[in-house]
Amino acid sequence: MKTTHKIIIGDSRWMKEVPDESVHLIITSPPYWQLKDYGNEKQIGFNDTYEEYINNLNLVWNECSRVLHKGCRLCINIGDQFARSVYYGRYKVIPIRTEIIKFCESAGFDYMGAVIWQKVTTCNTTGGATVMGSYPFPRNGILKLDYEFILIFKKPGKAPKVSKEIKEQSKLTDEEWNQYFTGHWNFPGEKQDKHLAMFPEELPKRLIKMFSFVGDTVLDPFLGSGTTSLAAKNLNRNSIGYEINEDFLPVIREKLGIKQSTIFQDVTFEIINQEEPKIDFKEEMKKLPYIFKDPIKFDKKVDPKKLRFGSKIDNSHYERENYYTVKEIISPEILVLDNGLKIRLLGVKETPEKNGEAIQFLAEKTKGQKVFLRFDNSIKYDEKNNLLCYLYLQNKTLINAHLIKNGLTDVDTTIDYKYRDRFLALKTDKV
Repeated sequence: MKTTHKIIIGDSRWMKEVPDESVHLIITSPPYWQLKDYGNEKQIGFNDTYEEYINNLNLVWNECSRVLHKGCRLCINIGDQFARSVYYGRYKVIPIRTEIIKFCESAGFDYMGAVIWQKVTTCNTTGGATVMGSYPFPRNGILKLDYEFILIFKKPGKAPKVSKEIKEQSKLTDEEWNQYFTGHWNFPGEKQDKHLAMFPEELPKRLIKMFSFVGDTVLDPFLGSGTTSLAAKNLNRNSIGYEINEDFLPVIREKLGIKQSTIFQDVTFEIINQEEPKIDFKEEMKKLPYIFKDPIKFDKKVDPKKLRFGSKIDNSHYERENYYTVKEIISPEILVLDNGLKIRLLGVKETPEKNGEAIQFLAEKTKGQKVFLRFDNSIKYDEKNNLLCYLYLQNKTLINAHLIKNGLTDVDTTIDYKYRDRFLALKTDKV
């Protein structure tokens, strides 16, 4: 069967390239809220307040309702997310799925339940380290968010008719049916090497086989690296994918096997650049039913728009910093900032005989100076719930490295982190 696959470089809040009720299945994983920078100024999530994030997604769900055929499914992969702001001072989990369920139903969908995807992975995509909290003691252990939800919605109405021949071609085996239509899935997450947030092909493959027929059209409003289109192609379905960031197009082309030609024996690819949307999204959001009641009680001095929740994963190291001053130096490893947050310098291991000198060094370096924090993707908190971080002066001086370079501390080799080899090299040079 011949299939067509459209990759639209554009904004899924305005999917005017897709006719009404022309899609038979929607599968997507929306961008994280303030967690990952996908490298485009029009992206949803990274620069949004919580209200803006939810309402931007609501614009997408409204478009999904328009383009989806009656009787067909919308499937959304979403995880809970830690709120771990340096301002906030304590843990809180943000159940974004509850907002999505509420507003997808407001858009006219019926909620049909969810699959809990146990990711069987050490990847911490929603901000959770492997061991957190008061380990190994009660009572402040923190659950590891190594699972996500796949929310299933149905657009009310009568689904399109399908021929007997197509039904037979789309038939699931008994093993597939019993494995797919369960409340829990167990398969690994995807290695994040060419894109910041890829899900494995197994996820859209299952949903496509569960909720569509051969020859149907599958849409992904947040295409990313192109996994949904790949699964659709491999299962003889057509696909449409929206991706806001044109820089991901080479990754999509490579994944789908698109080289110079876009027409193959049984597959046609179309790459479309969306015209500038003729719509003011901010004005459209004002029409939505969302009334924002901040669930987090902020200190009155803190501007909620400046908060960053989760552990920021982006393509640059020195953007949108929040600056602090050092209030107290407890040890060469432990410092307290002016907002009361206790931090631990990642990779630094104090040397008792050098402690006095190291503390004096820190005092001199940070006196009257603004500092900012950077985090490591592998581990975020120590066993005492101190925030593990790299501490930078405003001029980009990495304090952790300078302590080691000057022979004032040792290198912590008990855990893995990004700059471990770099710190060990600094120690060797000093010796």
